[in-house]
Amino acid sequence: MIMAAIAFVMLSSVPTQVYSQNKTAAAKKPAWITKAPTVKNTYIGIASVSKRSMNPDGVSSENSAQQASSIIVSQLFFNDRYKESGRREAEKKILQSLHLAVDANSLLGDLILRGTYNASFDDVFIDKVFNTPLLKFQGEWEDDEEYWCYYSITEKDYQTRIAALEDSICGQAETMWKLGMSYQQDGMLYTAAKTYSDALNLIHPLIYTQHRIKYDFENVDLFTSIYNSYVHVFDNIKLTCSVSEIPAVAGEAVPATFKVTVDQKGTPVRKIGVVIDYPGTTDGSFITDENGVATFSIVKAADEPLQEISFSIDKEGLYDLPDTYAFKQLTAGAANIGTAQTFVKLFDPTNYIYLSVNPSDSATEKAVNELVAARKDLVIVDDKSKADLILTAVPGIKLDQEADAKAKWPINKFLGTLNVTVKEASSGNELFQYGIKDFQYLAPTSRNNEQVLHSSAKEMSRQLMREFPESFRPFSYDKRGLVWSTLK
Repeated sequence: MIMAAIAFVMLSSVPTQVYSQNKTAAAKKPAWITKAPTVKNTYIGIASVSKRSMNPDGVSSENSAQQASSIIVSQLFFNDRYKESGRREAEKKILQSLHLAVDANSLLGDLILRGTYNASFDDVFIDKVFNTPLLKFQGEWEDDEEYWCYYSITEKDYQTRIAALEDSICGQAETMWKLGMSYQQDGMLYTAAKTYSDALNLIHPLIYTQHRIKYDFENVDLFTSIYNSYVHVFDNIKLTCSVSEIPAVAGEAVPATFKVTVDQKGTPVRKIGVVIDYPGTTDGSFITDENGVATFSIVKAADEPLQEISFSIDKEGLYDLPDTYAFKQLTAGAANIGTAQTFVKLFDPTNYIYLSVNPSDSATEKAVNELVAARKDLVIVDDKSKADLILTAVPGIKLDQEADAKAKWPINKFLGTLNVTVKEASSGNELFQYGIKDFQYLAPTSRNNEQVLHSSAKEMSRQLMREFPESFRPFSYDKRGLVWSTLK
């Protein structure tokens, strides 16, 4: 209703001489409308478009409610649109008269046979070939209903245009193709793909033919070669992570930097985005450098016992390229672009310690257990295979002075020792040492060595309880360093 109202207002405001002029024009309809002229060695295009079905944007309208307003609007404001539409129809008539033969072995022929060509070759050919002053405007005519136009181009001008266009396009396209291959050989795949895209669009109006060139000691079709380079530019991309497994502590950072290498048949791929998928938090440089390497680190490990980190190419950035008639074929291989994985395996940072008293002595064992249990950073385990640290206490005695056999109560003098060491279970490296030496102990000759050892150990354990805590206090151990040392 609004469009109808606008049409009525416009219709009432248009001067009556517009209609009288149209009637006059209608009375003077040129002869070429009724019968197309025959001009020797000339291609002719005569076409008409209906104004009544024309929208202001120059396309056909199926809405009858808008037709009346469309006529007026197009006459007053959009003459260039319906005239351009008429010119395009006339150019299509000329194209029909050219009887272009599509070479079955050409790029266009191959794409059509495979059902992968979805563009309008007619429009491309018209835009690139007929967009020239050589296409002559011979006349136009219109009334309230229709617009007619008449264009022509001589066979000579057409052949000259095609020859010049082929020379220009093929020369530029060959240069661009070889430039794209050099980019690809240098690992700059995105730049290569963009160069191939530009070359592919440049040759578009000529792909119904072949253009044979000499390359690598062979005769090849330039157009098909450009197409093949374009659709296979991202083939055989491989990602490799520098480690297969990363040890980590839940919620903590891993003090190491890791690499993801991207290559294409051994050539490092430069300046390409790498996407990292991980439930924890990562940081790094996710664009490959000159060596095809992107780096990352784990800022905060997730909680799952075994986690996977996945690496893939940033396909959104990779395919951010100029559109071409082969873009669908290019992206068809997206699923085959390489990926990589590595695993994050959590470990318990608690320091587990195994206690060993040898020879066995209950007093020493009790003292050592009490002293170690007081440390909050150490957990005592009974299974030696599960220990990170081994604490060994070795009590010992030696006879220093033998008793006088003639004495009423003969007493032997012994010197006791108690050595305590803490070693790393995996390497055997000694991390801590404490010792009691020359501990004097007197015992009747009636006691055997085992009894003397136990009694002296019991006395030494009292000294151990007094001195050991102060000596052991500076000791610290973090097995993270041991585990993470494998990453260096």
